[in-house]
Amino acid sequence: MVCSTGEATPTSGVYKIPARWEWLRLQGYVWGHYSTQIKGNILFHSVPYLRKGELDSLEYWEYDKLGTAASAGCVRLTVKDAKWIYDNCKNGTQVEFYSSSNPGPLGKPSAKKISSYEDYLRNWDPTDPNSNNPWKNYKTPEKNENNTVTKPEVPNNTISNTNKPDNTAGETTNKNEISKPENTTPSITNKNQISNQITDKNTVTK
Repeated sequence: MVCSTGEATPTSGVYKIPARWEWLRLQGYVWGHYSTQIKGNILFHSVPYLRKGELDSLEYWEYDKLGTAASAGCVRLTVKDAKWIYDNCKNGTQVEFYSSSNPGPLGKPSAKKISSYEDYLRNWDPTDPNSNNPWKNYKTPEKNENNTVTKPEVPNNTISNTNKPDNTAGETTNKNEISKPENTTPSITNKNQISNQITDKNTVTK
């Protein structure tokens, strides 16, 4: 799984997942979709959204940073990958961090760059399985006989998802609120070669 990490991301240690939230407010008043806590302020979650529950409010400029060091310490993922962890790795699942220059037998994955696309596309995570995701019906423009590209028309049935989740677990306050650290600066090496080994024979490689 392609990811972004940061200065506060652990480079060693084994932790057990204690909690999860479908939406969780992060540092900077942005929201993480499918947030799974690893330890303290360190979580797996999507690239941040500007508004809770609005799937067309993705910080697309941050999405383009997947595969590089870009977070304060959390492990940012595509929605598809964050949802997989949220759905399949129950509380108590072990997460192991280690540093290595070897990306493993599958190599280092990558993510689609979306900043250059129209707003109706780039405001969505391309991997989001939601039925309203405009990427599902998007077709790459073909070059015409003059070797120029004709922009596709914005579909009339493009719908902004304004459905809010029923639960409000992401709106944590006081002792239950989790935000990413601002000033923790442990020594980090090989920030982007983080592997999280999941028990029950499932291994997630970042």
